[in-house]
Amino acid sequence: MKNIFIKGDKYNRLMIVGEVEQEGRRRVLCKCDCGVVKEFLLSNLRNGHTKSCGCLNKELIKERSFKHGCSGYNKIPLYSVWTSMKQRCYNKKDKSYHNYGGRGISICTEWMNDFKLFYDWSLINGYKKGLQIDREDNDGDYTPNNCRFVTVQINVLNKRKYKNNTSGYIGIIKRKNKTFNSIIMYKDRRILLDKSGFKTAKSAAIYRDIYIIKNNLPHQLNFPELNLWSVI
Repeated sequence: MKNIFIKGDKYNRLMIVGEVEQEGRRRVLCKCDCGVVKEFLLSNLRNGHTKSCGCLNKELIKERSFKHGCSGYNKIPLYSVWTSMKQRCYNKKDKSYHNYGGRGISICTEWMNDFKLFYDWSLINGYKKGLQIDREDNDGDYTPNNCRFVTVQINVLNKRKYKNNTSGYIGIIKRKNKTFNSIIMYKDRRILLDKSGFKTAKSAAIYRDIYIIKNNLPHQLNFPELNLWSVI
């Protein structure tokens, strides 16, 4: 006679929800704390050999990688984001240093000294594979209050005004007829906001800011200090 078990019995993370009818070693259907439902040998539950659907082992592996240094980090995409950020801010030999560390851009102490803190912040603040870290204030440091994750296209348009940006404003281009147009990269599309153009770059930049505010877009403003809500 089979040992009696009660539906609802729990072994570590697994709760029995039913029994699988078959000959041989006794199997039960369990629901894991993470929501996965699978079959397991009842004997493995009782002797502690099986404690979860497999999610526990994954968590332990990740935890060990954080405890035992860089050898476990290099398989995590965000680790590359973190190390690249440090290189351009503090390594004078890095090709991007002059645009970051050379301008006085630094990384906040908590991120600089603890990858785990940066990792946790990133996961709850929109990080997904393929996104880049972006500073909303391009003259500000890498801090939780100044950073976000955006697409490559948005990041390019949010970069500070380099020498090859003849308009002097973000997202503003100068046409051959000497007028200025404002553009937005959104959902991998380049959108021309004003086909006729403006006589001055500043007018085009203000128009672009108004469009960003009105449509609640994540793009950087040229004039964050202005109260453009009053003209919307």
